[in-house]
Amino acid sequence: MQFTTTRTAAPTTASDLARRATFGVVTALVLAFAVRLLVGVLDVNLGVAGPTTPFAAAPILGSTVVAGIGAAVVYAALARFTARPTRNFVAAAAVVFAVMLVPVFAFTPSLGVTAAGQAVLVVLHAVVAAPLVAFVVGAVRV
Repeated sequence: MQFTTTRTAAPTTASDLARRATFGVVTALVLAFAVRLLVGVLDVNLGVAGPTTPFAAAPILGSTVVAGIGAAVVYAALARFTARPTRNFVAAAAVVFAVMLVPVFAFTPSLGVTAAGQAVLVVLHAVVAAPLVAFVVGAVRV
């Protein structure tokens, strides 16, 4: 008889998935606002200012919460319809991350975002994606 062990504990119930996604969102928000604070302290020229920029608090908060909800929904669908939801979720997350970087490089320069601002946006994407994926797939125990 062969046993298979995994390094992660995948969520088994909807409440477990919701709890993991919530912890992922909270961690992502802490990291994103830490990046935002560091950028402010270092006085990095982002090229744009005001409440409607992608660097303002509201867009960071809103997009992180929406990303967390989306991650939980996608994982739930993959858990229901595939035999290997964790592997498929990580692959889907990598594709989504790559696609989300396209506007950073294709459209933000026309909005006045500097190269440093683009780098900050990439870092923000990464600090939101990493904890969401880690918590949802169970790489981080909660």
